[in-house]
Amino acid sequence: MKQRIFTIIFALCLCISSQSVVYAWQETSLLQEDVLKEEPASGLSTRDSTIPTPTEVYESMIALKDQEAYKEGTVWTDDEPYSASKGYYHWKGGTLDGKNISAVGCVAFAFILSDTAFGSLPARMYAEGEFAFEDIKVGDILRVHNDTHTVIVLEVSDVGVVVAEGNASGKVHWGRAISKEEVMNNTSHYITRYPEGYVAPDDPEANASIANGPLEGGLTWKLTRAGTLTISGKGAMPDFDSVEDQPWSDNRSQIRKVVIEDGITSIGSCAFCNCGVLSAEISSSVTTIGNSAFRGSSIISVTIPANVKIIGDNAFGVCQNLSSVTVSEGVETIGQNAFNACTSLTSIALPSSIGEVGAAAFFQCTAMTRATFAPGSKQVKLGDNMFMQCYYLMSVTLPQNIDCIGEGMFQNCLMLAGVEIPQGAESIGAHAFSSCSSLTTVIIPDSVTTIGIAAFASSALTDIYFTGTEAQWNSISKIGDTASIVSKAAIHYNYTPVTSPDPDDGDDNDNNNDDNAENGDHTGNGDGSGNGNDTGSGGNTGNGEGQTPEKTPLAKGKTFTIGKVTYKVTKVGKEVELKMSKSTAKKVTINTVTGTDGVKYKVTSIGSKAMRNHKKMTSLTIGDNVKTIGANAFSGCTKLTTVNLGKTSKSNLTAIGKSAFSGCKKLGKVTIKSTKLSSVGKQAFKGTKSSLKVKVPSRQLAKYKKILKKSGLKVKQVTK
Repeated sequence: MKQRIFTIIFALCLCISSQSVVYAWQETSLLQEDVLKEEPASGLSTRDSTIPTPTEVYESMIALKDQEAYKEGTVWTDDEPYSASKGYYHWKGGTLDGKNISAVGCVAFAFILSDTAFGSLPARMYAEGEFAFEDIKVGDILRVHNDTHTVIVLEVSDVGVVVAEGNASGKVHWGRAISKEEVMNNTSHYITRYPEGYVAPDDPEANASIANGPLEGGLTWKLTRAGTLTISGKGAMPDFDSVEDQPWSDNRSQIRKVVIEDGITSIGSCAFCNCGVLSAEISSSVTTIGNSAFRGSSIISVTIPANVKIIGDNAFGVCQNLSSVTVSEGVETIGQNAFNACTSLTSIALPSSIGEVGAAAFFQCTAMTRATFAPGSKQVKLGDNMFMQCYYLMSVTLPQNIDCIGEGMFQNCLMLAGVEIPQGAESIGAHAFSSCSSLTTVIIPDSVTTIGIAAFASSALTDIYFTGTEAQWNSISKIGDTASIVSKAAIHYNYTPVTSPDPDDGDDNDNNNDDNAENGDHTGNGDGSGNGNDTGSGGNTGNGEGQTPEKTPLAKGKTFTIGKVTYKVTKVGKEVELKMSKSTAKKVTINTVTGTDGVKYKVTSIGSKAMRNHKKMTSLTIGDNVKTIGANAFSGCTKLTTVNLGKTSKSNLTAIGKSAFSGCKKLGKVTIKSTKLSSVGKQAFKGTKSSLKVKVPSRQLAKYKKILKKSGLKVKQVTK
């Protein structure tokens, strides 16, 4: 007798670049002759139904790491080793949401490790907001990356977790660290097989020493079974020439936390390079962090205390898990390459005590969006290539007193729209802003005497605000192609820098971030670059002696970011498109916005995928200014319950794109105010709540029923 087996198939991996992989969940029905047999993966043995301790869970999972099928780097995709044609992996954790579970890809890998550790123990699943970080234990499964990837937890620390994963760019990977903040911000589902109310027994051997020894200068070190490495004594740690010279080299992968006790005055060069350390406690007695001290480690977050004066060259270079850095007031020098290639670091705030930042200090911090120096009187020496290839850097506040803009300082900062160069800078180096494809505006002080070759090559420069006279500008040495490039920009002489304006009270970029705020998705101007985004449209004419220029709107096609929302100008001085949002607000209204140029814009369109997969939004209001909603604009917003398309009958909405609200599974109420709607794309409301009601204007009821029928709705769902 045929039986219908409802199975959740988690996967469908889709490579989009060499550095990122996107995953989706697909739900399907399988028609088979017999009920699927639940057999373990080949070569695996599973536990019975007794409850294992976290230590036992870890040991069961990590044992697979040496098996050929699960070794680091083994091919693991949606087609290998499980697929629709080769067979799915059927896990033993019971049903989720009343359905039997099968899987391929990243989910299959996590389920295999889970079954190996927990046997037939049943699972419980919690959605985002229903669990705390403290609930997470070894062996728990997390759906991360905004509902696109599944991992299983190997270790838990106070700053994050270490995971194992399949289909990490098509391969098996063991040991990636994820910060606590990322876990809690980007986990859509949490699955555990520990019983409700389970309390892990304390491991009596957690603090037992597994290795220890002396260091030069009378210091000692000890590594515990729990992975805590403690350095004790009085004086400076010795420097090490290489990883092999570390006395804990044989155990470096087991180190999870470093404690530098009071009395230690420096952290030696290469001390924890390439170690598994996730966090560090640095005592206030430390004054120097040596070259390459933590280079290539797994560290997730670090606080540099006030007594530290020097952060050495490459001290935290290539720490790809490092997402949070706190540099305390008192730190004076940051060495070259100190944080280079920290690809998870999204922002940096440096104190007024800083006197020097070395070359390439933040080179290739590809996730960084904001960099800020606190105001202070000290002149700061800035190295070359400091922010080079920080592709997403959008906001920069430089020190009040600097010596120069170094060569290649912002080269390839693709999202940087404007920069204010402080008074005192004497030169702008070669290639300083080259390939900054969004850069339209720069403020240049009259202290500058030289602008190097290709300083603005391949940028979008349209406006230069110069604090001196036209004669002073003409006296600046402009090398190579620079003279030609700047001659095409509008030069505004005798400019007096002023503070960026506050948003108008009526704008959607209100900085109220309370969940109940009508416009809580926008969080102020967030530009951080003074008037760096002011742009002009005239020729090389001045503004008059000592006169502050009027606000001039951005050119068509230029983008600006307000808080976490990016807009593109579609009509100069009047209209913009909402291009992308990383909002975490629950209630969102979209209607108008004051740009970084001080101009108030109507939001008249919402781009494709603009707010896709926003997991916290529950309520959405589209203002009367919006005319079009792009394809997949709000798809996958799984907590969205109510949508108002227009505030009044004057709504200008004419088109809703394909799959615009698809997968909004809790969406139960939509109100359409517009009488101008003429186009609704296929599957615009597919996968929404079956009880969804769409209320439309009475006179348009018959017309809108026809239009909305192809969007995934039934005629009876459309009411007046």
